[in-house]
Amino acid sequence: QVGVQYSIRKLPEEPWMPRLEDDRIGYFTTVHKDFEKLTGQNFMVQYANRWRLEKKDPDAAMSEPKEPIVYYIDRTVPEQFADCMMKGVEYWQKAFEAAGFKNAIIAKRAPTPEEDPEYDPEDARYNTLRWNVSDQTLYSAIGPSRTDPRTGEILDADILFEHNMVANFGRTFRRYAGPRSALMAMDPALKELWMTDEEKAAEVKIEDVPQLRGKAHTLCSINDCMAENMAFQNIALLAAGELDPRLEFPQDFVCEALRFVACHEVGHTLGLRHNFMSSGSTPFDRLNDKAHIEKIGMAASIMDYPTVNVARNSSEQGYYYSPGIGTYDIWAIKWGYSQVTGDTPEEQAEQLEPIAAESYKKEHLYGTDYDTYPAGALDPRSNIWDLSDDPLMWANERIGVCDDIIKSGKLVDRVVADGGNYVPVRNSIVTLLLQKYTATGMAVKYIGGQYTARAHKGDPGGRLPLDPVPASEQRKALNMIVDYGLSVDNWVLPADLLNSTMDDKQQHWQNNMYQRGRRFDFPMSDWIAAIQNALVARAMDPMLQRRVIEAQYKTDDGFKLSELYNSLTRKIWTNNATPRGKYAGLHRNLQRIYVQRLISQVVTPPAGTPFDAVDLSRLHLRRIRGTANTALQRSGLSDETNAHLMETVARIDRALEASRITGF
Repeated sequence: QVGVQYSIRKLPEEPWMPRLEDDRIGYFTTVHKDFEKLTGQNFMVQYANRWRLEKKDPDAAMSEPKEPIVYYIDRTVPEQFADCMMKGVEYWQKAFEAAGFKNAIIAKRAPTPEEDPEYDPEDARYNTLRWNVSDQTLYSAIGPSRTDPRTGEILDADILFEHNMVANFGRTFRRYAGPRSALMAMDPALKELWMTDEEKAAEVKIEDVPQLRGKAHTLCSINDCMAENMAFQNIALLAAGELDPRLEFPQDFVCEALRFVACHEVGHTLGLRHNFMSSGSTPFDRLNDKAHIEKIGMAASIMDYPTVNVARNSSEQGYYYSPGIGTYDIWAIKWGYSQVTGDTPEEQAEQLEPIAAESYKKEHLYGTDYDTYPAGALDPRSNIWDLSDDPLMWANERIGVCDDIIKSGKLVDRVVADGGNYVPVRNSIVTLLLQKYTATGMAVKYIGGQYTARAHKGDPGGRLPLDPVPASEQRKALNMIVDYGLSVDNWVLPADLLNSTMDDKQQHWQNNMYQRGRRFDFPMSDWIAAIQNALVARAMDPMLQRRVIEAQYKTDDGFKLSELYNSLTRKIWTNNATPRGKYAGLHRNLQRIYVQRLISQVVTPPAGTPFDAVDLSRLHLRRIRGTANTALQRSGLSDETNAHLMETVARIDRALEASRITGF
């Protein structure tokens, strides 16, 4: 039986005073175009989306509101998770107190039909947190809301959680067809570089989902974040001997994660955007200091997508997830909900300016989705899946945690229960490889990167909007990519571990054993090639290369594009033209990836490729051809190496000849 329900709500007779958006603070907005404006740099009027919150006692520094914001934990939420979600809602109480409100936000269990026969989660008068079940994970958790189109006043909010978010903890590999799909799920930058037009057309879009249509701006793709975080946390605890593989993942840990997710989604329904730069507010050496984290948050904002905090030394472990909101959240709510006396939005904006001007403080760092995902995103502090004010330091520690687990020789014994099958080993390997890739990839944005600030003229500190990353930091990041990411030895897995990677043999409608191209053994070479291809592709992204060139005009000690090419060529070819030993084939794969990238930039340069990149690609193809020809004169080469070198020379010759014919 299928039904359709409508809930129609009349707009307030007295419109709420709108609050002009300030780009230094991340609120969703209701936007109008003002056709009466004849001058000015922008004809769009943007109002920050926020609830109508008024003090009972307007003269009191701290007052209860006339009407609090109430969220109902729906009866669809499993009983064992209801209290966790209520706590996540109530985390925001601290922020509203900074804005002068007591008991401004309240969480309640939804009434039973006997207690309140009028309660209906579909009724627009009730704000709810609800639990859904579905075949495939689409959103995991979302926080859509509806606003008054005249003013941006939030009228209703319904937060949805998918059961698959919890069910996928520790079993994330089921969602991925192979390394390429898995890497694109973890790294949105790769979708822009790798997805074909057909794949982009086939991708499920929010506008295709009726209940989410028109809410794309509030989509929260936290599913991959939480599933991978919990999977990694599970493996780390198992590897440390702190969990028993025969038992379910402890509910205390699940609740810690759900409190974070609930608080995050409630933040969206309070008007707040993502803040992916906020992790840069927390000192690296204080991540496991519980007292400090309780004051400032694991990141300055709960609106971040931080990775789970796992200490390399388990005896030093602090919180896994933020135990509450952060310093940015308090500041943002203070700006959005503090009561001011101005009679117009412009007068109120002037009164709120002292709060907004505090954006220069480290604890108020802000960067949202478009500062993070697109190829044009250039600030290395604005990331998903990271922690701390030193992303490279954190990345090295996360790599160390993963390598410790892999090299311990205990992974199989720790993740497989006595009498159980070996499927968890395969899943664990995928999770660890994805964690290592994500950590290594943090270095890419430093190359050609610029620190950004949403600066206004006259702000304290005299900041400018852009500050190029020093060349020394760019070289340090490049060395991390080259020395760790492009070293095959850092990615190979022990033979006994590979021989323990059983595929799931249970045939059912979610596990197609006849799927075309399915590998029943673990394709380590495919994974390593995909990871290294991703690192090379991102480091040679046309927009990144253009930024490197432009940055030379902004500083006296600029990092040069030739340094990037020289480092890659030395690592991949010049210093190891004829790899030997057990893993020689893996290094040959990397050589092919790099040569193909150079050939593409010479013969069919991707849109936006700078001319210097085309010229350098041609130069390095000639250098590689010379290196390969010299190597061919060596004695004792294997047939595989000889064939590879000969094919490399032939491919380069064809490419250089083709480029002359086509005019490149």
